[in-house]
Amino acid sequence: MSATPIRDRLVELVRACETGHTLDAIERFYAEDVVVFENYERARAGRAACVEYERAALAEQPRPPKLVARAMAADEARGVSFVEWVIRFEGRDGRPMRLEEVAVQRWSGGAIVEERFYYEGAIDEGES
Repeated sequence: MSATPIRDRLVELVRACETGHTLDAIERFYAEDVVVFENYERARAGRAACVEYERAALAEQPRPPKLVARAMAADEARGVSFVEWVIRFEGRDGRPMRLEEVAVQRWSGGAIVEERFYYEGAIDEGES
């Protein structure tokens, strides 16, 4: 098991994502056999699938999305953390969009073994 507290690993994860290094963050912080769920549905199994999913999502964007962590917390005893993300990106029609989501991570051995994303639809920030 990693000697580094979950809170410290979480801060590093957030820093990597906020500076545009989401692929590196997946490689560094996700367990090889991680399972990721999108709004209660199993979306990806395994770190390699997560990297490929993120790579494909980034390739669809004219510029990388901007991620900002609004809040985060870690429960060392239970091995759980969460991040409240605000993600700004360009929609398919070029309009500015915002997605607000909560990611809940379960950790083991210093790595994320399960992650669940909770969110509603993206908000069109280009509407007047």
